Amino acid sequence: MRRGGEAYFAVGWIVFGAAVLAGSWRMDRLESLHINPWSAPGLMPGVLGALMIVFGAALGLRAFRERAPQAGTDAAKPSRVTLALVLCFGYAAGLLGHGLPYWLTSAAFLFIAICAFRWLDRDAETWTSPARLALSSAAIAIGAALAIGLLFEQVFLVRLP
Repeated sequence: MRRGGEAYFAVGWIVFGAAVLAGSWRMDRLESLHINPWSAPGLMPGVLGALMIVFGAALGLRAFRERAPQAGTDAAKPSRVTLALVLCFGYAAGLLGHGLPYWLTSAAFLFIAICAFRWLDRDAETWTSPARLALSSAAIAIGAALAIGLLFEQVFLVRLP
């Protein structure tokens, strides 16, 4: 599944990234209003579209370099993709913009996502305690949420919910 599935996902990300990049390029830059170029409406979508293209290409290269996993292995199971989709849709539709501050909502989402995927990736030989997993995941989640919030509010001048 890896070679075929990842190759299709790679093409999908590249096409979607190209569409986002093209759409952001066509957005009004508001030059007549003499705004800061870092706050132009199409800047962030353009960067994200370009990154989707780059990471889609990396995924495509990986798909053709690696051998397909055997049936029944973790990499062949769709549970990780399903978990990621459920978490992302739950965050976007259920948590974001519903009263809680952005940094708190994002920190909670990141904490749950990091804990869930680290739990799935645990190895019996190098497994640490659940308390240590929770503490390190909380530190990463809070740090990332605060850094992302500050980046958007201070650099991109975007007011977050």
